[in-house]
Amino acid sequence: MTIYTVEVSGRPVAAMQSTSLGEAEEFLRSDAFLNDLTIYEMEGGEPGEPIWDGEAEILVRESFPDEVEVWERIRAKAVRDGDADPDDENFLTYLRGVREIE
Repeated sequence: MTIYTVEVSGRPVAAMQSTSLGEAEEFLRSDAFLNDLTIYEMEGGEPGEPIWDGEAEILVRESFPDEVEVWERIRAKAVRDGDADPDDENFLTYLRGVREIE
């Protein structure tokens, strides 16, 4: 399996494991995921500004090695803490902290 990253306006936002780029794109461009991007703000971004404004360019691509390392570290912690199933083949994580916009 490969790790894929979604970029919003050239900024890497989230990474997920998937069997193919097409499968990753299908999820990362789904209405449910895109909706999440409009209600969360990202650590290091402008306070109160959503990750995605509903118009900015979205790109799904194979992850860079540093993004894979972040994904692996967060996934291992989630499995260790019981927050993720070790067999989950489509684990997704944000690459930086996010919180719901107040």
